[in-house]
Amino acid sequence: MVTVLTPPGPVSYPIIASTMKRKDVKVVFEGDGEVKLNAIPLLERTDYVLVSRMLVITPSLGKRIAVWKKGSANHMLLDLVLKLYNHSAEVVFTDDPAEVYKLYKEGKVDSAVVTTAVSRDGLYFEDLLLAKDFNLPGICGAEGLNEDFESAYKEGIDLFKEDPEGTSEYVADNLPIYRPSLFIQSIFENSEFKVQRLEKPYVFRKA
Repeated sequence: MVTVLTPPGPVSYPIIASTMKRKDVKVVFEGDGEVKLNAIPLLERTDYVLVSRMLVITPSLGKRIAVWKKGSANHMLLDLVLKLYNHSAEVVFTDDPAEVYKLYKEGKVDSAVVTTAVSRDGLYFEDLLLAKDFNLPGICGAEGLNEDFESAYKEGIDLFKEDPEGTSEYVADNLPIYRPSLFIQSIFENSEFKVQRLEKPYVFRKA
């Protein structure tokens, strides 16, 4: 039995999906676990990259940029991009992730940090950082090497590929917060989910 500690965000979706068939995986949203999932900037070290190309700045780097939650991984990545590009912008925070894109559509900001479930029209963080020689291997990852976790996460990805609608509904029913199954399905289909074991643990260091 492997216990996986995870926030209820997209990185958790495949491991939750794996519990449809696996009984040797326990997913917890608080406490501790042999494997910890999170956004890479929030991990002490990253042993696996699990999600890439999931966050974009749409439509481009503007002068007023909406982002979810001060101190979040989204904010940390945006702050890093602004520093690397020496780009001056007012950052507008909201505690409701659904409000970020709404602020942009209403014209209250001219850019927004969103997931690919909302828009793929924009600048991907990995590309922006790589252009400035800052290596970000992905958006979300895992800390703690474990072969049972590896196989379970891969199985969860396969379940999404085999039955995206049914698997998304199962994940939605097993999250501790409400997320529409269509959102879950969309973010899986529009991002890169994988299990990439790194040769050396990656540590996120802000410029």
